[in-house]
Formats: sequence, C-alpha cells, structure tokens
Amino acid sequence: MSTSKTDQKAAPWGEGEPIGRDYPPIPLLEKIAYGVGVLPMNTSVNSIKKLSGPIFNITLGMHPFRVGNVLLAARIWDAITDPFMGWLSDNTKSRWGRRRPYLFLGAILTAIGYALILNVPQGLSQDALYAYFMFASLGLYTCVTILQVSYNSLGFELSHNYHERTNIFAYRSFFQQISTILVGYLFYFCTLDIFGDTMTGAKYVGIGIGLVIFIFLLPTVFFVREGHAEQAVKQEKVPVGWAIKTTLKTKPFLVLSGLTVVTIFGGNFTLALGPYVNIYHVAQGDVKFGAEIQGHAILIGTIISFAAIPVLTYLSSRIGKIKTLGISITSLLLGSILKWFCYTPAMPYLQLIVQPFIRIGEMGFWLIITSMKADICDWDEWKTGFRREGMYGAATGWFQKVTQATTFALGQGYILAIIGFDASKGVAQDPGVMFWMRFLFAVLPAILAIAGLILLKFYEIDDEKAKEIKADLDKRNK
Repeated sequence: MSTSKTDQKAAPWGEGEPIGRDYPPIPLLEKIAYGVGVLPMNTSVNSIKKLSGPIFNITLGMHPFRVGNVLLAARIWDAITDPFMGWLSDNTKSRWGRRRPYLFLGAILTAIGYALILNVPQGLSQDALYAYFMFASLGLYTCVTILQVSYNSLGFELSHNYHERTNIFAYRSFFQQISTILVGYLFYFCTLDIFGDTMTGAKYVGIGIGLVIFIFLLPTVFFVREGHAEQAVKQEKVPVGWAIKTTLKTKPFLVLSGLTVVTIFGGNFTLALGPYVNIYHVAQGDVKFGAEIQGHAILIGTIISFAAIPVLTYLSSRIGKIKTLGISITSLLLGSILKWFCYTPAMPYLQLIVQPFIRIGEMGFWLIITSMKADICDWDEWKTGFRREGMYGAATGWFQKVTQATTFALGQGYILAIIGFDASKGVAQDPGVMFWMRFLFAVLPAILAIAGLILLKFYEIDDEKAKEIKADLDKRNK
C-alpha cells in the first residue's frame, strides 16, 4: 500500500479560516431516487423481526428460545459478513461503479429470500420448522448484507455539503415512514379472512414484499450517481485487516455507535414486545384486535413522523446536528415513560398519545445520526487519505445488527421464556409475567435514553469542525 496518502499529516483543527470548494447541489430527482430505495431496504430488515414472534411463536407454536436462537444466529452471521462486504465494495473498480452492481444483485437475491422465508411448508415437525426458519434466515440475511451495505455507502458519499447531507437523508426518512406503515400492518394482513388462515396469508404477504423489494430499488440502482467516483478509481486497494482496525479506532464513530446501540436496544424491546403487550395486556388475548390496534398506533405515529421531517431538517440547519439529536433522544425518554401509563386495557386507544413522542424521537435520531456518519467519512479521509464509505456503512451495519440480534433474541426469545410467558395460556399468564413484560417495554428504554444523552456529550464534530475538515480536504484534492 502506498504511503503517499496514509502518511500525510493532517492539518490541526482551526488552522486558518475554512475555505470550501463550491459543489453543485444534488438534483431533487436524484434525492428522491435515493430515498425511495430505503423502502425495500427497511422493509426487508424490519419485517422479519416484526413477524418472527407472531408467525413462528404465536401461530406455529415454536418455543420462544428457538425463535431467539434463530434471530441471534441470523443477525450475528449478518454482522460477520458486513465488514467483508464493505471492504469489497470500497475496493471494487467497474464501469458501473462501486455500489450499484451490488445494489442490483442484492435487490434480486433479497426479494427471493424474503418470499421463501414466509412460505413455510405444511406439516413440519417442530425440529424441522426450527431448521427451516434457521437456514432461511441465514440465507435472507446474507442477501440483506449485500443490499444494506451498498445502499448505506451510496448515501454517505452522495454530497460534499454538511447540511445537504441531512436534507438527503430527510428524503430517505420520508420513504422510510412508508415502509414503517407497511411493516406495522403485515401481521394484520396475514390474518385477513380472504386468505383462510394465517400461514396462507403469510405466504402471499412474503411474495408481495419480495416484489416491493425488487421494484422499489430500481430507481436507486439506475438513477443515482456515485459520489467521489473519480477519486475512487485512483484510490489504491487497502488490506481488509487495516480497514477494520482503522475504522474501529475512529473516536467520533465509536461515540455514534454507542448511541446507536443504546437507542436500538430500547427501540427493539419496544418493537419486539409491543405485539405481546397489545395482544395479552391491552387486548386481553384478542389476537386480531391486538394486531389491529398495533397497526393503528404505528399509522398515527408515522403520520406525525412525516410532519416532523421538514421541521427536524430545518431545526438541524439552525441549531446544529448535536442539539437536534439531543432533543430527539429527550423525546424518546418522555415517550418511554408514558408507555407505562398509556398501554392499558381500560383505555386501549390511550396508547396513541405515546406515538408523537416516540416517533418524533426516532425520526430525529435516525435522520441526524445518519447524516453525522457521512461527516465521519470526511473525518476518516482527513486522517487516512482514503474514502471508505463502504467500510463505515459495514461497521454501522455491524453495530446495528449485533444489537438487533441481541435485543430481538432477548425480547422475542430468551426474556419471554425467562419471565415465564407461555403462548398456549393466552391471557391467563402466571402472576408477574405482564409486569416484567411492561417493565422491559417501557422502563428499560427510558433508562437507555438517559444513557444516550450522556454519550452525546462526547461527540465533537460540530458545524465548525466539519467545515474545517472539509476546507482542508478541498485543498488537498485540488
């Protein structure tokens, strides 16, 4: 590996007045084409997490420990493949670019994998069902790695502008909310009378989502250019070990990864346990009503999220990304506290009050933190001389997926078994089961939100420092 770039001495912070090169803004249609790609990506990732408990535990009777084992194994495998995929994408040189060939391949494979995982053969024993769910999940998440790492990397490199990055991810957030509505109703769709039974419904839902994944990724593949393309062609290949080690030594990235871990941990306990709290506590065992009210709550929250996107984007441009992120985490804290009081069988629809706090908090968190990770790619080039969006996209996915695997294995597997939940007992659970389920659903996310606010104090790339880095990079790359 050449030392001409990696041995460059970075300019110290604050050396002179930042002078940035003028870059043309990203066209509106290109922002939309990138944003629409998150709909299939988000659906492919979150829908299996959402359906694993209702389909494999509640409907098919799989023991929650086994459901947890599958979720944990699939996500760990997904996380293992991420760094290799990021390194491969960063070092690919082709006439079609570094990201788009893998996006197209990932779209095809993920669509097929999704259709297969919900097409469960009839008459399987519990052991055979466990094996089917395990191998189908491992295959699906291999495909998701190809798709997700390429998509995230493409977004990180689209713009050179600090605030335009937030604007780009605002378009992505808009389409992400459409995906959230869809995911919120998937189990309800599976239970519709038109299908006759839940598993027949799951089969057709799987095919439909597979088509959505493929079709809605095509605009991203064919109409979004790759950023830093000229620099990427000239850039030398780097060893995978060096790439991983250097990424994991980047302090701002580690701070954001810590924030991501605590937020996902709290959010996924909400996502995993929400259907159980609604069905067995709020709806008192009425599965269809519990699924329906869960869908309504998500729909209301998503409408609020749509309205929050331009507000949060504007707020970030005025008070900065760090303060906007702090406001978002505080909103998550308040919403988590309210969940304890508002999810009640006495007033099933009272839970709708919680949605503005949770959804504005989630929207602000993911909008701002994704934009911040694009800024870290500039920091990395400033330190190493290399553009490595693929590795940061992979490392981002690694932290997210390990956390998701752990929380969903706990939330829909191990914890349910530990607290004594038994789906066959319906609403007549043993004393204490619902208390601990509600505690993990409401109180634990509140504690983790407080931890997130503490971590945020250690993040150091504010607006001025980002401008200084960019100005120095512009001088180097003339």
